[in-house]
Amino acid sequence: MTPLLAGFGLGFSVAASFGPINLFALSSGLRYGFWPAYGVGVGAAVADGSYAFLGGLGAAALFTGGAKGWFQMLGGTALVFIAVGMVKRRPKERGEQRGAPGFGRSFTLALGATLANPITVVYWTAVFAGVVPNLEVSRLEALTLLPAGVVCGTVVWATVLAVGSAFAGRYVNERLLSRLSLASALTVAGFGVWFIVSGLRTIV
Repeated sequence: MTPLLAGFGLGFSVAASFGPINLFALSSGLRYGFWPAYGVGVGAAVADGSYAFLGGLGAAALFTGGAKGWFQMLGGTALVFIAVGMVKRRPKERGEQRGAPGFGRSFTLALGATLANPITVVYWTAVFAGVVPNLEVSRLEALTLLPAGVVCGTVVWATVLAVGSAFAGRYVNERLLSRLSLASALTVAGFGVWFIVSGLRTIV
């Protein structure tokens, strides 16, 4: 298996797992359509690719102890901020797009929230420690082709999720849509609070 293909598989499988960013993308797609949801996915893809690169460098050592705690609190705060925005942006009537986020805003929010999560770089460091030796790739390939594959895999999942949620949003009634959006916002907020509490425990 080539490093690029291995990275693609890793990126796709990680991106497809349950988490706050996927909920954010799903909620955005159901209510606002393809581009906001796609912005969330691409933002997460860029962050994952960056952390995959740092993981190849072994940067997890920088995210331990107090530093890890502060980054967890930062990531948790970003998720709570996103959750509040998800609730505030809910339009009163279907089709009302006032205040709807575009690709750029969604991209920025997802990128910031994912970069602020130190668990991401720790995860990718662990993955690289287990995968790279089995692939017998050079360090250069581990720092270039693998992260590139991760980004590609994540973007493909982002496309699938954005297309699917935007399509499904056309057939979901407003009442159910409001409930799904609220449930997604509360779940994202729950992840954020959990990160904040974990960070506080690490620091204290």
